[in-house]
Amino acid sequence: MFRCKQFVIAQDKCAMKVNTDSLILGSWAKLNNATTVLDVGTGTGILALMLAQRTSDNVLIDAIDIDVSAAQQAQENAVNSPWAHRINVSCSSLQSHTEKSYDVVVSNPPYFDAPHEGSNAYKAQSVQRATARQTSALTPHDLFSYCQRHLKSNGWLNCVYPYSIKAQIINTASEFGLCAVQAMDVSHDEQHEPYLTAYQFQHAHTATPLIVEDALFIRNKAGEYSAAYKALCKPFYLKF
Repeated sequence: MFRCKQFVIAQDKCAMKVNTDSLILGSWAKLNNATTVLDVGTGTGILALMLAQRTSDNVLIDAIDIDVSAAQQAQENAVNSPWAHRINVSCSSLQSHTEKSYDVVVSNPPYFDAPHEGSNAYKAQSVQRATARQTSALTPHDLFSYCQRHLKSNGWLNCVYPYSIKAQIINTASEFGLCAVQAMDVSHDEQHEPYLTAYQFQHAHTATPLIVEDALFIRNKAGEYSAAYKALCKPFYLKF
């Protein structure tokens, strides 16, 4: 179990457990008076629940996952939350998801490439975990293509990808008419290079490209959670 201030996450059925990336994204995502939200690759349902906590009672959240067990777990977590009436969980791929438009799309997608032939790096990895982690199930192309068609004119796409492919992600998004309005590079601490970048994208015709770039250090020099990380995640973490 992972306990937040207003809800609890069971995660025994999910290959990918609650992690720092999702907690950062769910705390930081741009919502801007949204009434319809889509959580892509919901896993435990953590992002759907975080966004439900951050929005008013009229906001409806669809959460999808391609994995049956994950979708079942997310559904259970939603039912046991204060926002069961606002969260709809379904077992579905993004590619086959209903033709519907959204004010906000949020995704902590699988972003590891599948191993090269002959590699033993992922040999013991279950099919369920591989689906949750590897891009073959949901590529950046898939996500940006969907948002090009289904993100409302003034809508926001919030997602995370490895820092090492930042230029690639921004360029790929631009191919689908999406521009990065804000990007936040995430590092474990000041001594390490960023490992992750969180993005807020909008349709290019409604936005100015990359007007803000931020940095977030999860821990300070003493090895404790940084003041910035605590401030960002305080509405959710029990210890903050």
